[in-house]
Amino acid sequence: MKVEQVELRPRSAVGSGLVRQFLLPGGRTRITQISTFCPDVIGPGPTNLYLVDNGAVILVDAGIPTQLAKIFFYQWRNQRMPRKVEMLAPDHSEHEFLEGMKLAGYEAASIEQLVLTHGHPDHFLMAKSILRNSNAGISAHILDTPSICNPWGMLHMWFSRQKQMVSTGMPHAKTPHELLSDESLRSLNLKSLGVSLTVDSPLFQDGPVPVKGSPVEGVEAIHLPGHSPGSLGLIVGNSGEKKVLICGDVLLNPITPHPDDLLVYLQTIHELGKRDDIGLVLPAHGRQIRDLKGRVKFLSAHHRNRLQHTYEACSVPRCVWDVATMENYFDTYVDPTKFNFLAGMQALVHLELLVMVDAMRRTEIRDEVHYFQNTGEPFDEVYGRVVELVLDKGSRAMMRY
Repeated sequence: MKVEQVELRPRSAVGSGLVRQFLLPGGRTRITQISTFCPDVIGPGPTNLYLVDNGAVILVDAGIPTQLAKIFFYQWRNQRMPRKVEMLAPDHSEHEFLEGMKLAGYEAASIEQLVLTHGHPDHFLMAKSILRNSNAGISAHILDTPSICNPWGMLHMWFSRQKQMVSTGMPHAKTPHELLSDESLRSLNLKSLGVSLTVDSPLFQDGPVPVKGSPVEGVEAIHLPGHSPGSLGLIVGNSGEKKVLICGDVLLNPITPHPDDLLVYLQTIHELGKRDDIGLVLPAHGRQIRDLKGRVKFLSAHHRNRLQHTYEACSVPRCVWDVATMENYFDTYVDPTKFNFLAGMQALVHLELLVMVDAMRRTEIRDEVHYFQNTGEPFDEVYGRVVELVLDKGSRAMMRY
């Protein structure tokens, strides 16, 4: 697939600000990538927003305001903020996006539809500010609308997982009392920042994306659950030619996505790996992917290895946090004394899947922390049962501890 590319603006010192355009064969469809600030190392890195111009102008994802990124990724997690991040203006990301649009020949008012790939904060919280002068409708998969449409959705998630996080053995995060203090509420300023949206065109099934009630030719939504229940992608292009998949966080490069449900995620990428019509994948973080099948193969092997590490680590009883903080479990060091939600959840979803295939058993609960031990079987036998579940599309069970 030959897609012409031109870079209109390079990355800034904090890794964001890139503006790049892709022209699909035939010259009728143009996709513009604008990268907006989101922390790396402690976060997934800059969020790539995409403008799809195929007769109608569709914006895919909306990023996160810089001020909220500082609060969520650093203040709430008690992490040190680098000086270069501390110095960023509260509206740095908004300016990156709006200036990027102008470079690409667009105005905010030209956006006709916003499609959200999923309901995580770094993908939708900037929507109200950048759509202020637009009449755009908003689409998202119905399964992610609770987190997108409820202004208290993020705090609900945080509170509802408090007991779960304690059970993993992770160091304590900020408590609900601390998050709901007057100071925290003032810093969030929920009403003026608009941390919820009205999704007026929810998506229930795969198919054409509607703009003002009419489907747009050559732009289709596809449900890609596993990173979140309602994760979706857009397939852009015409029949008979290789297409572009804008995939949100389902496929990333070079980092690996964090599954919310590992079984469902593995089923999703298994199905993606069967496709022969995708010539280019544009993810929400990191670099483009030219070899879809190769990336799926890499991610499948990655999770097989992590399942094996999790299984073998529990030859003696261990809690989730014991596993997550083992040397070489992650590519980067995880400080066992500091709260790290993403690291803990990564180890948890792998342990959950091992429990589902009867390869791991809870041995005790001590001081509210759950401990697990493997069955001692050869891992190849265990993984065989995992593969059987992945190939069984009817399996959507999810266990929480």
